[in-house]
Amino acid sequence: MSVEAGLRERVQGWGLSTYARWVGRTTRLQIEGSEHVARARAAGRPVILAAWHGMTMMLSIYIRRRDDPSRYTIIVPDDTRGATLSVWAEKLGGEAFPVSMDDATMASGRRLLQLIREMRRGRYLYLNPDGPDGPTHEAKMGVAFVARKAGALVVPAAAYTATCYRVPRWDHYTIPLPFSRIAVHLGQPIEVTGDTEAARCEIQARLNQAECAAQLLYEAG
Repeated sequence: MSVEAGLRERVQGWGLSTYARWVGRTTRLQIEGSEHVARARAAGRPVILAAWHGMTMMLSIYIRRRDDPSRYTIIVPDDTRGATLSVWAEKLGGEAFPVSMDDATMASGRRLLQLIREMRRGRYLYLNPDGPDGPTHEAKMGVAFVARKAGALVVPAAAYTATCYRVPRWDHYTIPLPFSRIAVHLGQPIEVTGDTEAARCEIQARLNQAECAAQLLYEAG
């Protein structure tokens, strides 16, 4: 990456994080299911907070306001998008973990082992099962694979607001407006043991249920 391109990605990351912090200070959160996160953490096992890609900014506000962002590792692609998102994650208080989506080499395997070690030392993982390029709402095998290898519990999460801009791209990325109300639903933890394809399907179904629950929570006021 050239110096000019690197500077551009850092400026974009700074802009995203600045907007998210500003909106987060003016947002009202409605949260249900916090007890499921507490139960997962009390089990003494690694925890993955999983959500569809388009909800990331809304859930980053939840993490910053109601959780401890310094304990989160956030998976980002190892490309120019990841350079922007790494700055965004770090400015919000988390730690970015770049992963190549096309690398099946030994180096990629070592990166995975490093991630699992960090999770076992107590870091929480935030992951988008349909990222980084979709299709939307289709969970890839990665989340089930990492959960099984790390012995982690997966907490399905979703967020919804009607006062937002939805970017016209594959994930309909939601950018909440200032003074929004955001509903957050946190589902019961999923344990992955054995068949990763069955776990992948369960995670996908539970994420869709969480999305419906978040919208119902919002509409109920």
